[in-house]
Amino acid sequence: MDTMMKSIITEKDLLRQILLLEELSNHKTITAKALAASIQTTERTVFTDIQYIREQLPSGWEIEATSNGLSLLKRNSQLTNQLWESFLPLSIGAMLIKQLFFAKEISTQSFLHDSGISFETLKRHVTKINRGIKPYNIRIQLNAKQAKLSGSEISIRVFFHRLLLPFTHNNYFFEDYAIHESHYLIFLQSLKRQELDVLSEQIFGTCWFFINTIRIKANCRVSAFAFDPSDPLFLQYQQPLQKVYQKEGVYLDQDECFFSFYCFLESWNYNNQWTSKIAVTLDAYQKIKQSVQRFVQELGQELAIPLLSETQLADNLLLLVLKFNESAKLSEQFQLEYQEMMHIRQHNYQAIFERLRKFILDPKFAIVTDEPKYILNMASLLVQQAVLQARPVTTRAFFFFQGEPAWKVFLQQEISDYLGSRIELVPVEPAEFVGMTTRDDDFIISNVPLDDPKLPVFYLSMLPTKNELNQLTELIQTYYLINQ
Repeated sequence: MDTMMKSIITEKDLLRQILLLEELSNHKTITAKALAASIQTTERTVFTDIQYIREQLPSGWEIEATSNGLSLLKRNSQLTNQLWESFLPLSIGAMLIKQLFFAKEISTQSFLHDSGISFETLKRHVTKINRGIKPYNIRIQLNAKQAKLSGSEISIRVFFHRLLLPFTHNNYFFEDYAIHESHYLIFLQSLKRQELDVLSEQIFGTCWFFINTIRIKANCRVSAFAFDPSDPLFLQYQQPLQKVYQKEGVYLDQDECFFSFYCFLESWNYNNQWTSKIAVTLDAYQKIKQSVQRFVQELGQELAIPLLSETQLADNLLLLVLKFNESAKLSEQFQLEYQEMMHIRQHNYQAIFERLRKFILDPKFAIVTDEPKYILNMASLLVQQAVLQARPVTTRAFFFFQGEPAWKVFLQQEISDYLGSRIELVPVEPAEFVGMTTRDDDFIISNVPLDDPKLPVFYLSMLPTKNELNQLTELIQTYYLINQ
C-alpha cells in the first residue's frame, strides 16, 4: 500500500490488518511466518488478525489455511475493490478524507453521528492526519461546526492524485468508474484521429481527469496563476480537453482549462514517438530545442559516448523542460506529489551533475526556482537512462564450473539470464585465467575451491540451492536500481 494511504489510516490495528490482507491478495499462498515478517509483527498477532478479517470479508471471499500456508480465495469474478469497500470505511481517517474530497466543507456533527465517535476522538485523528499531509502544505481545519481542507486548491489536488492513483480503478473513491473512464478513453481516441496522440500514463491521466471533475463540481476551483494562453501546445489540446470535460457536465474556465492541460502533459511518457503534427508544434520552441540538442551533443563528446545523440535524450529533456516551462507555479506545486524524488543522488552523477545544473538554469528555459532539486534529479535520471542505453555498464563474472558438460552449458545459460544484461558471464578454465586482465568490479562464480583468487569468489553447488541463488541476487543488486 502506498505510504500516503498508510498515513491516512490512523488506527494502528486496522492498518496492520489491511496490510495483512494486501499481502494475502498479492500471494497465491503465504506462510504465517512470512506474513509476520512482511508486516513486522508476530505470528500470534497474524492468526488473531486472520480471525477478525474472516468476519469482515465480503460475500464470496474466504481465507483458507493449509499445511502450505494461508490463501485468500474468491468465488467467480469477485473484484478486489470489494475488499477495500469493506475495510477502508472502518477507518475514521479514510472516511473523513473521502468526504472532504467530494465537498468543500462537511458538517462536523453529521460526521460524528455517522461514525459514532466523540469530537475529542475526531480531533486526535485529525491531528495524526495533518502530520501525514503536512508535506503537501495543506491541513484539515476542524471545529465543532465544520471540517474543511485548507491550503492551495492546486496542492489539495496534487495530494489527492498521489493518494488516489492506486485506487483509480476502485469504486470506493470513484463511483461509476466505467462510465467516467470511457469518456477519457474517447478523448484519447479522438486525439489519435487528429494526430495529436502521445504515449501516456493512462491511469495517471484518468485519475487527474476524475479529480479535476469532482473538485470543480464541488465548487473547489484553482486560484488564478500565470500562464501563456497563446502557448502552442496548450492551443493544440485546449478544444479536445474542453469537450471531454463537457461530457462530465463541467465547463472549464481559462484557468481550469490550462490546469487540465498541464495535468495531461504530466501524464506524457518519455521515450515518446511524436506525430508529425506534434513535431511541428514542438518546433515553435526552437530556442529550447536547439539548446537541448547542443547540450546532448556536448555531453556525448565529454563522456566519449558519440551514440548519445542517437538516443531519445534530446526529446526527453525537451519534454522535461517544457513541463516546467509551461507554468512556474504549477511546476513548483506538482513537485510535491513525489517528494521522495527530491533527494539528489549527486554522488552517482559526478561527471554530469554540474553540467546539468548550468543547463537547467539557462535563462532561456524560464525555470524559476532557487533550488531546482526535483528537475535536476529528473534530468539526471533521463541522462543516466540514455547513457546506459548508449553505453551499457557491464562487469564480468568469470564462470569456473567443473561438471557434466551438458549440465554445465545449461546452467551457464540459466545463470547468464539470471544475472541480467549488465553482467557478462565469461566461462573460463583455471589455466586460461592466469595472466588475464581483470577489472576491480569483476568477480568469480565457482563450484570448486580456488587457490589465492585475486577477485571476490561466489561459490555455487553442483545443483545450486535456493539459498545460494538468493545470495547471488544480493550480490548483483549493486549493479541495478538499488544503487543507481
